[in-house]
Amino acid sequence: MIEEKPRDQTPAPSPDKAFLGGRSFDLLMGLGVLLISAISLWVAVSANRTQERMLAASVWPSLMYGTSNVSSEGEPQIALDLLNRGIGPARIRWAEITYRDRPLRNLRGLLKECCGQTTEVGSFTSGLQRRVLGADEWIQIVRVPREGLPDPLWEQLDAARHEVRLRACFCSVLDDCWLFDSTLDDAEPADRCPAPPPVLWGT
Repeated sequence: MIEEKPRDQTPAPSPDKAFLGGRSFDLLMGLGVLLISAISLWVAVSANRTQERMLAASVWPSLMYGTSNVSSEGEPQIALDLLNRGIGPARIRWAEITYRDRPLRNLRGLLKECCGQTTEVGSFTSGLQRRVLGADEWIQIVRVPREGLPDPLWEQLDAARHEVRLRACFCSVLDDCWLFDSTLDDAEPADRCPAPPPVLWGT
């Protein structure tokens, strides 16, 4: 009589429970694909933001206000200037000039406020509203030559130019906007230009 060997009662391992097979493998593959997709999306967004910043920097405008009492040729004159020292055009939406916080429409208003002058003097003025100022371009806002002015009026106007303040809102060609104030070092970024003041220079 042949004795039968007992059969192995240990069940075979389930394929679904294998560490590198079945559902576990599918889960790991899914997580890997999801991670790679997330990394790719982050890289794409970062690259896009970098390109946007580079584009914005390539058309960045920057206004600078200046005043002097002598021309580049050495001739005495009262001058008020606005310069774009950036590398892109500055689209001026509105500009306000004040003297001791009193808004001015023109040079006549400045002469009246600072010096009590009501008669015309030889001068040159330029408007600011809705101007486009190219890179390294400037606007000669006011030019008042010394010649022909009485000494007291010249001295008063020379002192008054230091109390003139210019405020403006300007934008780049990409519609990034800033609020400029000649009493501050840097222009303040703005989502959009606010409503203009009621009295503007040159209006």
